[in-house]
Amino acid sequence: MNKLTLLLVEDNPADAALVREYLLGGVLGSSYEMETAETLAEALTVLAGRNIDVVLLDLSLPDSSGLETVRTVIGKHPKAAVVILTGLQDEQTALQAVRYGAQDYLEKRLLSSDMLHRSIVYSVERKKSLREKENILADLALALERIEQLQGMLPVCSCCKKIHAEDDHWYQADEYFQGPNHKMANQGVCPDCWKELHGRNSFS
Repeated sequence: MNKLTLLLVEDNPADAALVREYLLGGVLGSSYEMETAETLAEALTVLAGRNIDVVLLDLSLPDSSGLETVRTVIGKHPKAAVVILTGLQDEQTALQAVRYGAQDYLEKRLLSSDMLHRSIVYSVERKKSLREKENILADLALALERIEQLQGMLPVCSCCKKIHAEDDHWYQADEYFQGPNHKMANQGVCPDCWKELHGRNSFS
């Protein structure tokens, strides 16, 4: 795995030192680069200036707390994976944060080096998978839009795929292209493709 850039958002110096020790002090320490911030405002400044892979986010900061902190980070920087660090033992809030878009949550009192490493790797992969799904959905939406545009130029039945010709009859595609009712279709086909289509249909 390539070196990951982490942003630790934590206002408690002891907790921040512990997380740094867990992540940077072991054999996997060379896998990370870490930035730190003590407030949400500082975190947003870092996120705006650096390409951060994972945000380790405390839910209780001097200038923001709870789900509002999560909403702000994800809303302004949706590409970064977010792992919630909570000392409140408030599982319900942490679960709501995950539903909103965070990749994972960890209770500070249960933290360990292995737990942090696993959570970071999991969160990066989950974020990558979500982006791939979003890209697929975007491509699908574009394809559907183009189909709608095509159907606007050439009226096609959405069920049987017959083509509505200018003579007000419905034809199968091969019948339509062989017959004299192809004026509308020919407007959207280049001459070379039209010759190929017409020649191929003439032998069917």
